[in-house]
Amino acid sequence: MVVTDKIFLDNLLKENELTKEQYHKIQELLEKNPKEDVLTLLFKNGYITKEVYLKYLSSKYSIGYISDLSSIRLKDIHIPVNILKQTLAVPVEEKYNKVKIAVADPLDWNAQAILKRFYPNKEVEFILGLKEDILKVLKLLESKEKVKEIIKDIKKELKGAEVTGEESAVMRLIKYLVVSSIEKKASDIHIEAEEDGGVVRVRVLGDLYEVLDFDMDIFNALDSRIKILANMDVSEKRKPQDGSFSMEIGKNKFDFRVSTLPTIWGESIVIRILDKRSILKKIDEIGITSKNLEIFKKALSQPNGIFLVTGPTGSGKTTTLYAALHEIAKVNRKVITVEDPVEYKLHGIQQVQVNPKVDMTFANALRSILRQDPDIIMIGEIRDLETLEIAIKAALTGHLVLSTLHTNDAVSSIQRMIDMGADAFMVAASLIGAEAQRLVKTICPYCKTKHKPEDIYLDPIKTIIPKDAVFYKGIGCEHCNFTGYGGRTMISEIFLNDEKMESMISREKEKIDILNYLRSKGYQSMFYDGLIKALKGITTLEDIYKVAKL
Repeated sequence: MVVTDKIFLDNLLKENELTKEQYHKIQELLEKNPKEDVLTLLFKNGYITKEVYLKYLSSKYSIGYISDLSSIRLKDIHIPVNILKQTLAVPVEEKYNKVKIAVADPLDWNAQAILKRFYPNKEVEFILGLKEDILKVLKLLESKEKVKEIIKDIKKELKGAEVTGEESAVMRLIKYLVVSSIEKKASDIHIEAEEDGGVVRVRVLGDLYEVLDFDMDIFNALDSRIKILANMDVSEKRKPQDGSFSMEIGKNKFDFRVSTLPTIWGESIVIRILDKRSILKKIDEIGITSKNLEIFKKALSQPNGIFLVTGPTGSGKTTTLYAALHEIAKVNRKVITVEDPVEYKLHGIQQVQVNPKVDMTFANALRSILRQDPDIIMIGEIRDLETLEIAIKAALTGHLVLSTLHTNDAVSSIQRMIDMGADAFMVAASLIGAEAQRLVKTICPYCKTKHKPEDIYLDPIKTIIPKDAVFYKGIGCEHCNFTGYGGRTMISEIFLNDEKMESMISREKEKIDILNYLRSKGYQSMFYDGLIKALKGITTLEDIYKVAKL
Protein backbone atom coordinates (compact mmCIF):
# COMPACT_ATOMS: atom_id res chain seq x y z
CA MET A 1 0.00 0.00 0.00
CA VAL A 2 1.32 3.43 -1.00
CA VAL A 3 2.14 5.83 1.87
CA THR A 4 -0.34 8.45 0.62
CA ASP A 5 -3.09 5.77 0.55
CA LYS A 6 -2.30 4.93 4.19
CA ILE A 7 -2.54 8.61 5.20
CA PHE A 8 -5.79 8.97 3.26
CA LEU A 9 -7.34 5.93 4.98
CA ASP A 10 -6.11 7.08 8.40
CA ASN A 11 -7.84 10.44 7.86
CA LEU A 12 -11.10 8.73 6.88
CA LEU A 13 -10.88 6.61 10.05
CA LYS A 14 -10.25 9.68 12.23
CA GLU A 15 -13.22 11.49 10.63
CA ASN A 16 -15.45 8.41 11.29
CA GLU A 17 -16.00 8.01 7.56
CA LEU A 18 -14.73 4.42 7.94
CA THR A 19 -15.16 1.84 10.71
CA LYS A 20 -12.10 -0.07 11.95
CA GLU A 21 -13.43 -3.21 10.25
CA GLN A 22 -13.78 -1.39 6.89
CA TYR A 23 -10.33 0.18 7.36
CA HIS A 24 -8.67 -3.26 7.75
CA LYS A 25 -10.71 -4.74 4.90
CA ILE A 26 -9.51 -2.03 2.48
CA GLN A 27 -5.90 -2.52 3.65
CA GLU A 28 -6.17 -6.24 2.84
CA LEU A 29 -7.65 -5.51 -0.61
CA LEU A 30 -4.90 -2.98 -1.40
CA GLU A 31 -2.20 -5.49 -0.44
CA LYS A 32 -3.77 -8.09 -2.76
CA ASN A 33 -4.29 -5.50 -5.56
CA PRO A 34 -1.44 -2.96 -5.24
CA LYS A 35 -2.29 -1.39 -8.64
CA GLU A 36 -5.90 -0.67 -7.64
CA ASP A 37 -6.81 2.89 -6.74
CA VAL A 38 -7.83 3.28 -3.08
CA LEU A 39 -10.75 5.58 -3.95
CA THR A 40 -12.13 3.09 -6.47
CA LEU A 41 -11.90 0.27 -3.94
CA LEU A 42 -13.71 2.35 -1.32
CA PHE A 43 -16.47 3.24 -3.78
CA LYS A 44 -16.86 -0.31 -5.19
CA ASN A 45 -17.23 -1.71 -1.66
CA GLY A 46 -19.85 0.87 -0.73
CA TYR A 47 -17.74 2.57 1.95
CA ILE A 48 -18.05 6.03 0.39
CA THR A 49 -20.87 7.64 -1.61
CA LYS A 50 -20.70 8.58 -5.29
CA GLU A 51 -20.62 12.25 -4.31
CA VAL A 52 -17.64 11.70 -1.95
CA TYR A 53 -15.86 9.53 -4.54
CA LEU A 54 -16.16 12.17 -7.27
CA LYS A 55 -15.30 14.95 -4.83
CA TYR A 56 -12.03 13.27 -3.78
CA LEU A 57 -11.10 12.43 -7.39
CA SER A 58 -11.91 16.00 -8.37
CA SER A 59 -9.54 17.26 -5.68
CA LYS A 60 -6.87 14.74 -6.67
CA TYR A 61 -6.86 15.80 -10.34
CA SER A 62 -7.76 19.48 -9.76
CA ILE A 63 -10.80 19.17 -12.01
CA GLY A 64 -14.51 19.92 -11.58
CA TYR A 65 -17.07 17.11 -11.44
CA ILE A 66 -20.74 16.35 -12.13
CA SER A 67 -22.63 13.73 -10.11
CA ASP A 68 -25.91 13.72 -12.07
CA LEU A 69 -26.16 13.50 -15.87
CA SER A 70 -29.90 12.77 -16.01
CA SER A 71 -30.88 16.35 -16.93
CA ILE A 72 -28.72 16.52 -20.08
CA ARG A 73 -30.73 17.31 -23.22
CA LEU A 74 -29.88 14.84 -25.95
CA LYS A 75 -30.83 17.31 -28.72
CA ASP A 76 -27.96 19.59 -27.62
CA ILE A 77 -25.31 16.91 -28.23
CA HIS A 78 -23.76 17.13 -31.72
CA ILE A 79 -20.63 14.95 -31.46
CA PRO A 80 -21.09 11.53 -33.19
CA VAL A 81 -21.91 8.72 -30.77
CA ASN A 82 -19.00 6.56 -31.96
CA ILE A 83 -16.56 9.35 -30.98
CA LEU A 84 -18.20 9.74 -27.57
CA LYS A 85 -18.01 5.97 -27.00
CA GLN A 86 -14.34 5.97 -28.03
CA THR A 87 -13.51 8.83 -25.64
CA LEU A 88 -15.99 7.88 -22.87
CA ALA A 89 -17.26 11.44 -22.71
CA VAL A 90 -20.46 13.46 -23.02
CA PRO A 91 -21.01 17.24 -23.46
CA VAL A 92 -23.02 18.57 -20.51
CA GLU A 93 -23.28 22.31 -21.21
CA GLU A 94 -22.68 24.53 -24.23
CA LYS A 95 -22.65 28.34 -24.24
CA TYR A 96 -21.73 30.77 -27.00
CA ASN A 97 -18.02 30.72 -26.08
CA LYS A 98 -17.58 27.75 -23.73
CA VAL A 99 -18.33 24.00 -23.59
CA LYS A 100 -18.26 21.64 -20.59
CA ILE A 101 -17.56 17.98 -21.31
CA ALA A 102 -17.77 15.19 -18.71
CA VAL A 103 -15.04 12.54 -19.08
CA ALA A 104 -14.58 9.23 -17.30
CA ASP A 105 -10.77 9.42 -17.41
CA PRO A 106 -9.32 12.91 -16.77
CA LEU A 107 -5.81 11.69 -17.72
CA ASP A 108 -6.74 10.57 -21.25
CA TRP A 109 -5.14 13.51 -23.09
CA ASN A 110 -5.64 11.84 -26.47
CA ALA A 111 -9.41 11.71 -25.92
CA GLN A 112 -9.43 15.36 -24.88
CA ALA A 113 -7.53 16.36 -28.04
CA ILE A 114 -10.11 14.53 -30.21
CA LEU A 115 -13.04 16.22 -28.43
CA LYS A 116 -11.51 19.72 -28.71
CA ARG A 117 -11.52 19.41 -32.53
CA PHE A 118 -15.33 19.60 -32.47
CA TYR A 119 -15.21 23.03 -30.82
CA PRO A 120 -12.39 24.93 -32.59
CA ASN A 121 -13.74 28.39 -31.64
CA LYS A 122 -14.76 27.67 -28.06
CA GLU A 123 -13.08 27.19 -24.72
CA VAL A 124 -13.46 23.54 -23.67
CA GLU A 125 -13.59 22.66 -19.96
CA PHE A 126 -13.29 19.00 -19.00
CA ILE A 127 -15.00 17.83 -15.83
CA LEU A 128 -15.18 14.44 -14.16
CA GLY A 129 -18.20 12.15 -14.59
CA LEU A 130 -18.84 8.62 -13.37
CA LYS A 131 -18.19 6.08 -16.15
CA GLU A 132 -21.54 4.32 -15.58
CA ASP A 133 -23.44 7.64 -15.78
CA ILE A 134 -21.72 8.51 -19.08
CA LEU A 135 -22.51 5.06 -20.54
CA LYS A 136 -26.16 5.55 -19.60
CA VAL A 137 -26.34 8.76 -21.68
CA LEU A 138 -24.48 7.11 -24.58
CA LYS A 139 -27.03 4.27 -24.57
CA LEU A 140 -29.84 6.82 -25.05
CA LEU A 141 -27.89 8.53 -27.85
CA GLU A 142 -27.42 5.19 -29.62
CA SER A 143 -31.19 4.64 -29.58
CA LYS A 144 -31.65 8.09 -31.08
CA GLU A 145 -29.21 7.25 -33.92
CA LYS A 146 -31.28 4.19 -34.90
CA VAL A 147 -34.29 6.28 -35.93
CA LYS A 148 -32.42 8.82 -38.07
CA GLU A 149 -33.06 6.81 -41.25
CA ILE A 150 -36.79 6.51 -40.46
CA ILE A 151 -37.01 10.29 -39.92
CA LYS A 152 -35.26 10.87 -43.27
CA ASP A 153 -37.88 8.64 -44.93
CA ILE A 154 -40.73 10.56 -43.25
CA LYS A 155 -39.33 13.82 -44.65
CA LYS A 156 -39.21 12.25 -48.13
CA GLU A 157 -42.83 11.11 -47.77
CA LEU A 158 -43.92 14.58 -46.70
CA LYS A 159 -42.39 15.92 -49.91
CA GLY A 160 -44.38 13.39 -51.95
CA ALA A 161 -41.58 10.90 -52.66
CA GLU A 162 -42.26 7.16 -52.45
CA VAL A 163 -40.34 5.19 -49.82
CA THR A 164 -39.72 1.46 -50.17
CA GLY A 165 -41.48 -0.88 -47.74
CA GLU A 166 -44.99 -2.09 -46.99
CA GLU A 167 -45.64 0.47 -44.27
CA SER A 168 -45.35 4.24 -44.24
CA ALA A 169 -42.29 5.69 -42.53
CA VAL A 170 -44.50 7.35 -39.88
CA MET A 171 -46.03 3.98 -38.99
CA ARG A 172 -42.53 2.47 -38.79
CA LEU A 173 -41.56 5.23 -36.34
CA ILE A 174 -44.65 4.57 -34.19
CA LYS A 175 -43.86 0.85 -34.13
CA TYR A 176 -40.23 1.55 -33.25
CA LEU A 177 -41.28 3.80 -30.34
CA VAL A 178 -43.79 1.24 -29.09
CA VAL A 179 -41.47 -1.78 -29.36
CA SER A 180 -38.44 -0.02 -27.85
CA SER A 181 -40.60 1.31 -25.00
CA ILE A 182 -41.95 -2.16 -24.23
CA GLU A 183 -38.38 -3.54 -24.28
CA LYS A 184 -37.43 -0.83 -21.76
CA LYS A 185 -40.44 -1.89 -19.60
CA ALA A 186 -41.92 1.60 -20.00
CA SER A 187 -45.44 2.35 -18.77
CA ASP A 188 -46.07 5.49 -20.85
CA ILE A 189 -44.81 7.22 -24.00
CA HIS A 190 -44.94 11.05 -23.93
CA ILE A 191 -44.82 12.83 -27.30
CA GLU A 192 -44.67 16.57 -26.64
CA ALA A 193 -44.65 19.69 -28.80
CA GLU A 194 -42.06 22.35 -28.01
CA GLU A 195 -41.27 25.75 -29.50
CA ASP A 196 -38.79 24.35 -32.02
CA GLY A 197 -40.05 20.80 -32.60
CA GLY A 198 -41.15 17.70 -30.76
CA VAL A 199 -39.63 15.45 -28.12
CA VAL A 200 -40.36 11.87 -27.03
CA ARG A 201 -39.90 10.79 -23.43
CA VAL A 202 -40.71 7.40 -21.93
CA ARG A 203 -41.61 6.64 -18.32
CA VAL A 204 -39.55 3.72 -17.07
CA LEU A 205 -39.97 2.56 -13.45
CA GLY A 206 -41.63 5.86 -12.60
CA ASP A 207 -39.01 8.20 -14.13
CA LEU A 208 -39.12 9.98 -17.51
CA TYR A 209 -36.22 9.63 -19.96
CA GLU A 210 -35.81 11.59 -23.18
CA VAL A 211 -35.28 9.23 -26.12
CA LEU A 212 -35.86 11.26 -29.27
CA ASP A 213 -36.34 14.76 -30.66
CA PHE A 214 -37.39 15.94 -34.13
CA ASP A 215 -38.63 18.87 -36.24
CA MET A 216 -42.22 20.15 -36.03
CA ASP A 217 -43.14 18.64 -39.40
CA ILE A 218 -42.23 15.16 -38.07
CA PHE A 219 -44.21 15.88 -34.89
CA ASN A 220 -47.31 16.87 -36.89
CA ALA A 221 -47.10 13.72 -39.03
CA LEU A 222 -46.74 11.58 -35.90
CA ASP A 223 -49.61 13.38 -34.17
CA SER A 224 -52.00 12.81 -37.10
CA ARG A 225 -51.10 9.13 -37.56
CA ILE A 226 -51.53 8.31 -33.87
CA LYS A 227 -54.96 9.98 -33.89
CA ILE A 228 -56.01 7.86 -36.87
CA LEU A 229 -54.79 4.73 -35.06
CA ALA A 230 -56.71 5.68 -31.90
CA ASN A 231 -59.96 6.57 -33.75
CA MET A 232 -59.76 10.26 -32.86
CA ASP A 233 -60.74 13.34 -34.84
CA VAL A 234 -57.53 14.27 -36.72
CA SER A 235 -58.73 17.81 -37.43
CA GLU A 236 -59.60 18.61 -33.80
CA LYS A 237 -56.61 20.22 -32.10
CA ARG A 238 -58.42 22.60 -29.71
CA LYS A 239 -59.97 20.04 -27.33
CA PRO A 240 -58.53 17.12 -25.34
CA GLN A 241 -59.33 13.70 -26.82
CA ASP A 242 -59.13 10.09 -25.62
CA GLY A 243 -58.78 6.98 -27.74
CA SER A 244 -57.18 3.57 -27.91
CA PHE A 245 -55.64 1.02 -30.25
CA SER A 246 -54.15 -2.47 -30.13
CA MET A 247 -51.00 -3.91 -31.64
CA GLU A 248 -49.53 -7.39 -31.85
CA ILE A 249 -45.84 -7.47 -30.98
CA GLY A 250 -44.17 -10.84 -31.21
CA LYS A 251 -46.74 -13.32 -29.91
CA ASN A 252 -48.30 -10.88 -27.47
CA LYS A 253 -51.19 -8.46 -27.99
CA PHE A 254 -50.82 -5.07 -26.34
CA ASP A 255 -53.51 -2.44 -25.79
CA PHE A 256 -52.67 1.28 -25.80
CA ARG A 257 -54.70 4.11 -24.31
CA VAL A 258 -54.10 7.49 -25.97
CA SER A 259 -54.73 10.94 -24.52
CA THR A 260 -54.17 14.28 -26.29
CA LEU A 261 -54.06 17.71 -24.67
CA PRO A 262 -53.75 21.09 -26.46
CA THR A 263 -50.73 23.13 -25.27
CA ILE A 264 -49.29 26.49 -26.40
CA TRP A 265 -46.90 24.85 -28.90
CA GLY A 266 -49.10 22.00 -30.12
CA GLU A 267 -50.63 18.87 -28.68
CA SER A 268 -49.21 16.74 -25.87
CA ILE A 269 -49.80 13.04 -26.59
CA VAL A 270 -49.50 10.37 -23.92
CA ILE A 271 -49.73 6.69 -24.82
CA ARG A 272 -50.32 4.37 -21.85
CA ILE A 273 -48.99 0.86 -22.48
CA LEU A 274 -51.43 -1.73 -21.12
CA ASP A 275 -49.56 -5.00 -20.72
CA LYS A 276 -51.63 -7.81 -19.20
CA ARG A 277 -48.43 -9.70 -18.38
CA SER A 278 -47.44 -7.00 -15.88
CA ILE A 279 -50.81 -6.59 -14.18
CA LEU A 280 -52.45 -10.01 -14.11
CA LYS A 281 -50.42 -11.39 -11.22
CA LYS A 282 -51.23 -13.64 -8.31
CA ILE A 283 -51.37 -11.96 -4.95
CA ASP A 284 -48.13 -13.70 -3.90
CA GLU A 285 -46.32 -12.13 -6.90
CA ILE A 286 -47.03 -8.41 -6.37
CA GLY A 287 -44.16 -7.89 -3.91
CA ILE A 288 -46.10 -7.65 -0.65
CA THR A 289 -44.09 -8.89 2.36
CA SER A 290 -45.15 -12.15 4.04
CA LYS A 291 -46.54 -10.52 7.22
CA ASN A 292 -48.68 -8.03 5.26
CA LEU A 293 -49.71 -10.75 2.79
CA GLU A 294 -51.09 -12.86 5.64
CA ILE A 295 -53.19 -9.89 6.86
CA PHE A 296 -54.33 -9.12 3.28
CA LYS A 297 -55.50 -12.71 2.70
CA LYS A 298 -57.36 -12.63 6.00
CA ALA A 299 -59.17 -9.46 4.83
CA LEU A 300 -60.11 -11.09 1.50
CA SER A 301 -61.53 -14.13 3.32
CA GLN A 302 -64.23 -11.98 4.99
CA PRO A 303 -67.78 -12.64 3.71
CA ASN A 304 -68.75 -8.96 3.59
CA GLY A 305 -67.46 -5.45 4.24
CA ILE A 306 -65.28 -2.86 2.49
CA PHE A 307 -61.56 -3.28 2.03
CA LEU A 308 -59.66 -0.28 0.66
CA VAL A 309 -56.39 -0.04 -1.27
CA THR A 310 -54.95 3.47 -1.00
CA GLY A 311 -52.13 5.44 -2.56
CA PRO A 312 -51.45 8.09 -5.22
CA THR A 313 -51.81 7.61 -8.98
CA GLY A 314 -49.17 5.19 -10.26
CA SER A 315 -48.70 3.33 -6.97
CA GLY A 316 -49.91 -0.03 -8.32
CA LYS A 317 -53.40 -0.01 -6.76
CA THR A 318 -55.05 -1.53 -9.87
CA THR A 319 -52.51 -4.37 -9.97
CA THR A 320 -53.21 -5.10 -6.29
CA LEU A 321 -57.00 -5.07 -6.82
CA TYR A 322 -56.76 -7.42 -9.81
CA ALA A 323 -54.44 -9.72 -7.83
CA ALA A 324 -57.03 -9.73 -5.03
CA LEU A 325 -59.79 -10.62 -7.51
CA HIS A 326 -57.59 -13.39 -8.92
CA GLU A 327 -57.30 -14.75 -5.36
CA ILE A 328 -61.02 -14.76 -4.50
CA ALA A 329 -62.87 -15.01 -7.84
CA LYS A 330 -64.13 -18.59 -8.12
CA VAL A 331 -66.71 -20.26 -10.38
CA ASN A 332 -69.24 -20.29 -7.52
CA ARG A 333 -68.94 -16.51 -6.90
CA LYS A 334 -70.26 -13.68 -9.06
CA VAL A 335 -67.75 -10.85 -9.41
CA ILE A 336 -68.67 -7.49 -10.96
CA THR A 337 -66.37 -4.50 -11.37
CA VAL A 338 -67.14 -0.89 -12.22
CA GLU A 339 -64.11 0.94 -13.64
CA ASP A 340 -63.13 4.18 -15.38
CA PRO A 341 -61.81 3.08 -17.79
CA VAL A 342 -61.76 -0.72 -18.05
CA GLU A 343 -58.11 -1.12 -19.02
CA TYR A 344 -57.72 -4.91 -18.77
CA LYS A 345 -60.37 -7.43 -19.78
CA LEU A 346 -60.61 -10.26 -17.25
CA HIS A 347 -61.99 -13.76 -17.89
CA GLY A 348 -64.95 -14.83 -15.76
CA ILE A 349 -65.57 -11.35 -14.35
CA GLN A 350 -68.33 -8.94 -15.40
CA GLN A 351 -66.73 -5.53 -15.99
CA VAL A 352 -68.72 -2.30 -16.33
CA GLN A 353 -67.32 0.82 -18.00
CA VAL A 354 -68.25 4.20 -16.49
CA ASN A 355 -69.72 6.50 -19.15
CA PRO A 356 -70.89 9.94 -17.88
CA LYS A 357 -72.25 10.83 -21.37
CA VAL A 358 -75.13 8.37 -20.84
CA ASP A 359 -75.31 8.99 -17.07
CA MET A 360 -73.47 5.73 -16.31
CA THR A 361 -71.65 7.09 -13.24
CA PHE A 362 -70.03 4.98 -10.50
CA ALA A 363 -73.12 5.49 -8.31
CA ASN A 364 -75.66 4.62 -11.04
CA ALA A 365 -73.64 1.58 -12.13
CA LEU A 366 -73.48 0.37 -8.51
CA ARG A 367 -77.26 0.63 -8.10
CA SER A 368 -77.74 -1.65 -11.10
CA ILE A 369 -74.94 -4.01 -9.99
CA LEU A 370 -76.72 -4.66 -6.67
CA ARG A 371 -79.67 -6.05 -8.66
CA GLN A 372 -77.32 -8.46 -10.47
CA ASP A 373 -76.90 -10.73 -7.40
CA PRO A 374 -73.11 -10.22 -7.00
CA ASP A 375 -70.94 -11.77 -4.29
CA ILE A 376 -67.95 -9.48 -4.81
CA ILE A 377 -67.95 -5.91 -6.14
CA MET A 378 -64.83 -4.04 -7.19
CA ILE A 379 -65.17 -0.25 -7.53
CA GLY A 380 -62.32 1.40 -9.44
CA GLU A 381 -62.38 4.43 -7.13
CA ILE A 382 -64.71 5.90 -4.51
CA ARG A 383 -64.88 9.54 -5.64
CA ASP A 384 -68.00 10.96 -3.98
CA LEU A 385 -70.43 10.52 -1.11
CA GLU A 386 -73.11 8.91 -3.29
CA THR A 387 -70.75 6.14 -4.42
CA LEU A 388 -69.45 5.70 -0.86
CA GLU A 389 -72.95 5.38 0.63
CA ILE A 390 -73.96 2.71 -1.92
CA ALA A 391 -70.66 0.85 -1.27
CA ILE A 392 -71.34 0.90 2.50
CA LYS A 393 -74.92 -0.30 1.90
CA ALA A 394 -73.58 -3.15 -0.28
CA ALA A 395 -71.03 -4.08 2.40
CA LEU A 396 -73.69 -4.13 5.14
CA THR A 397 -76.04 -6.28 3.05
CA GLY A 398 -73.66 -9.18 2.60
CA HIS A 399 -71.30 -8.17 -0.21
CA LEU A 400 -67.50 -8.01 -0.22
CA VAL A 401 -66.53 -4.63 -1.68
CA LEU A 402 -63.01 -3.78 -2.86
CA SER A 403 -62.11 -0.25 -3.84
CA THR A 404 -59.44 2.47 -3.86
CA LEU A 405 -59.05 5.87 -2.22
CA HIS A 406 -56.42 8.58 -2.65
CA THR A 407 -54.88 8.90 0.82
CA ASN A 408 -51.25 9.10 1.93
CA ASP A 409 -51.45 6.24 4.42
CA ALA A 410 -53.78 3.42 5.41
CA VAL A 411 -55.25 4.92 8.61
CA SER A 412 -56.13 8.21 6.85
CA SER A 413 -58.72 6.29 4.80
CA ILE A 414 -61.00 6.26 7.89
CA GLN A 415 -61.07 10.04 8.22
CA ARG A 416 -61.31 10.43 4.44
CA MET A 417 -64.60 8.50 4.34
CA ILE A 418 -65.98 10.54 7.26
CA ASP A 419 -64.84 13.80 5.57
CA MET A 420 -66.70 12.73 2.41
CA GLY A 421 -69.90 12.72 4.48
CA ALA A 422 -70.34 9.13 5.67
CA ASP A 423 -71.53 8.60 9.24
CA ALA A 424 -68.69 7.46 11.50
CA PHE A 425 -70.71 4.53 12.92
CA MET A 426 -71.46 3.32 9.34
CA VAL A 427 -67.75 3.46 8.44
CA ALA A 428 -66.92 1.55 11.64
CA ALA A 429 -69.50 -1.15 10.90
CA SER A 430 -68.63 -1.67 7.23
CA LEU A 431 -64.82 -1.29 7.09
CA ILE A 432 -62.76 -4.51 7.02
CA GLY A 433 -59.46 -2.65 6.79
CA ALA A 434 -57.16 -0.75 4.47
CA GLU A 435 -53.80 -1.15 2.77
CA ALA A 436 -51.60 1.75 1.60
CA GLN A 437 -48.82 1.19 -0.89
CA ARG A 438 -46.12 2.71 -3.05
CA LEU A 439 -43.90 1.33 -5.79
CA VAL A 440 -40.11 1.41 -5.39
CA LYS A 441 -37.43 0.39 -7.86
CA THR A 442 -35.62 -2.91 -7.39
CA ILE A 443 -31.84 -3.09 -7.75
CA CYS A 444 -30.49 -4.77 -10.89
CA PRO A 445 -29.07 -8.15 -9.76
CA TYR A 446 -26.30 -8.02 -12.40
CA CYS A 447 -24.65 -4.78 -11.21
CA LYS A 448 -25.69 -4.78 -7.56
CA THR A 449 -22.94 -3.50 -5.28
CA LYS A 450 -22.50 -2.33 -1.69
CA HIS A 451 -23.30 1.32 -1.26
CA LYS A 452 -23.02 3.92 1.48
CA PRO A 453 -26.01 6.30 1.46
CA GLU A 454 -25.50 9.97 2.32
CA ASP A 455 -25.67 10.91 6.02
CA ILE A 456 -28.94 12.78 5.39
CA TYR A 457 -30.55 9.35 4.80
CA LEU A 458 -28.67 7.45 7.51
CA ASP A 459 -28.89 9.86 10.46
CA PRO A 460 -32.70 9.63 11.02
CA ILE A 461 -32.61 5.79 11.17
CA LYS A 462 -29.39 5.19 13.15
CA THR A 463 -31.34 4.03 16.20
CA ILE A 464 -33.46 1.46 14.32
CA ILE A 465 -30.87 -0.24 12.09
CA PRO A 466 -27.97 -2.54 13.10
CA LYS A 467 -24.56 -0.85 13.49
CA ASP A 468 -23.13 -3.09 10.75
CA ALA A 469 -26.09 -2.49 8.37
CA VAL A 470 -25.17 -2.72 4.68
CA PHE A 471 -27.07 -1.05 1.86
CA TYR A 472 -26.86 -1.69 -1.89
CA LYS A 473 -27.43 -0.04 -5.25
CA GLY A 474 -26.98 -0.88 -8.93
CA ILE A 475 -24.15 0.93 -10.70
CA GLY A 476 -25.66 0.39 -14.18
CA CYS A 477 -24.93 -2.25 -16.82
CA GLU A 478 -26.13 -3.58 -20.20
CA HIS A 479 -28.79 -5.73 -18.51
CA CYS A 480 -30.57 -2.72 -16.98
CA ASN A 481 -29.87 -0.13 -19.72
CA PHE A 482 -27.37 1.48 -17.34
CA THR A 483 -30.13 2.52 -14.92
CA GLY A 484 -29.02 0.33 -12.02
CA TYR A 485 -32.60 -0.93 -11.63
CA GLY A 486 -34.24 -4.21 -12.62
CA GLY A 487 -37.93 -3.54 -12.00
CA ARG A 488 -40.32 -2.37 -9.29
CA THR A 489 -41.78 -3.83 -6.14
CA MET A 490 -44.30 -2.75 -3.55
CA ILE A 491 -43.90 -1.39 -0.04
CA SER A 492 -47.04 -1.32 2.05
CA GLU A 493 -48.79 -0.92 5.38
CA ILE A 494 -52.03 -2.66 6.28
CA PHE A 495 -54.51 -2.92 9.13
CA LEU A 496 -57.67 -4.85 9.90
CA ASN A 497 -60.61 -3.44 11.82
CA ASP A 498 -61.66 -5.04 15.13
CA GLU A 499 -64.16 -4.35 17.95
CA LYS A 500 -61.86 -1.89 19.76
CA MET A 501 -61.20 0.01 16.52
CA GLU A 502 -64.90 0.02 15.62
CA SER A 503 -65.56 1.77 18.91
CA MET A 504 -62.73 4.27 18.30
CA ILE A 505 -63.96 5.04 14.75
CA SER A 506 -67.57 5.45 15.93
CA ARG A 507 -66.41 7.96 18.56
CA GLU A 508 -64.26 9.69 15.89
CA LYS A 509 -61.05 9.26 17.83
CA GLU A 510 -57.96 11.11 16.57
CA LYS A 511 -55.75 9.42 13.98
CA ILE A 512 -52.81 9.33 16.44
CA ASP A 513 -54.94 7.37 18.97
CA ILE A 514 -55.88 4.80 16.32
CA LEU A 515 -52.23 4.56 15.21
CA ASN A 516 -51.02 4.04 18.79
CA TYR A 517 -53.57 1.24 19.25
CA LEU A 518 -52.52 -0.44 15.98
CA ARG A 519 -48.80 -0.14 16.89
CA SER A 520 -49.50 -1.88 20.18
CA LYS A 521 -50.75 -4.81 18.05
CA GLY A 522 -47.62 -4.85 15.82
CA TYR A 523 -48.67 -2.49 12.99
CA GLN A 524 -45.68 -1.40 10.88
CA SER A 525 -45.48 1.69 8.70
CA MET A 526 -44.80 1.71 4.98
CA PHE A 527 -41.38 3.27 5.59
CA TYR A 528 -40.41 0.45 7.95
CA ASP A 529 -41.61 -2.11 5.37
CA GLY A 530 -39.38 -0.40 2.80
CA LEU A 531 -36.43 -0.21 5.18
CA ILE A 532 -36.51 -3.99 5.60
CA LYS A 533 -36.42 -4.37 1.80
CA ALA A 534 -33.50 -1.93 1.56
CA LEU A 535 -31.54 -3.88 4.22
CA LYS A 536 -32.21 -7.08 2.25
CA GLY A 537 -30.72 -5.47 -0.86
CA ILE A 538 -34.02 -5.50 -2.78
CA THR A 539 -34.19 -1.70 -3.18
CA THR A 540 -32.17 1.38 -2.22
CA LEU A 541 -32.61 3.44 0.92
CA GLU A 542 -32.85 6.59 -1.22
CA ASP A 543 -35.86 5.18 -3.10
CA ILE A 544 -37.69 4.49 0.17
CA TYR A 545 -37.26 8.11 1.27
CA LYS A 546 -38.65 9.29 -2.08
CA VAL A 547 -42.03 7.64 -1.55
CA ALA A 548 -42.58 7.11 2.19
CA LYS A 549 -42.40 9.19 5.37
CA LEU A 550 -40.34 8.01 8.34
